[in-house]
Amino acid sequence: MKQYLTILFLLAVGHFTASAQDQYDPQKALSSEEIFLKQNSNNKVIATPGQKYIVLDASPAIGGFHRYRFFPGDNIKFRLKNESIRFNELITGVTDSSFTIGTVNEVMKRMDYQDVLLKDIRLLKVSRRIPFVTQAAYLLPFAGLIYVGADFFNRGIDNKRFTTDGSTLIVGGAIVATGIFCYKVSFSSLKINNRNKLKVLETY
Repeated sequence: MKQYLTILFLLAVGHFTASAQDQYDPQKALSSEEIFLKQNSNNKVIATPGQKYIVLDASPAIGGFHRYRFFPGDNIKFRLKNESIRFNELITGVTDSSFTIGTVNEVMKRMDYQDVLLKDIRLLKVSRRIPFVTQAAYLLPFAGLIYVGADFFNRGIDNKRFTTDGSTLIVGGAIVATGIFCYKVSFSSLKINNRNKLKVLETY
């Protein structure tokens, strides 16, 4: 009896697996971009078919590959080639090879618009919110300083204040360094090159 049950179980599992494979069509599988647009379809800009947006495919030395997206209405921080000016402006429009930023003209009391070619961008400032890591970028440097400060201002085993030792500095420095590393992972200035590429995609 047990043998028959085992055979029936194996046949059922085999049938289920075959059915699952028959139903899966690689051609119909959603790409990462389709999944992103579907998950963020509540955004009016993203949900608009035919809306162009900027994509930065980044492969930095720290943090691994990540895709950053900039839609009309988003702020973008960048620098242009052969210029030292830091731009932090609002994207008002995107074309196949450029985007438009809007800047407030305080003198004329109006909004001025400037077209920026993608090929002219030298560097982009981006941020990536990573659970625990991004929070640690702010907390750990303070924790390291507090650790060293507590040892410096409190009485130690020698019953003296305003002294510390090498081990305390090493531990405190390691905590601060970890916070700096977390900051570099969460907030990056990426040079546009073969590893970090800018392009324009379109919603559908």
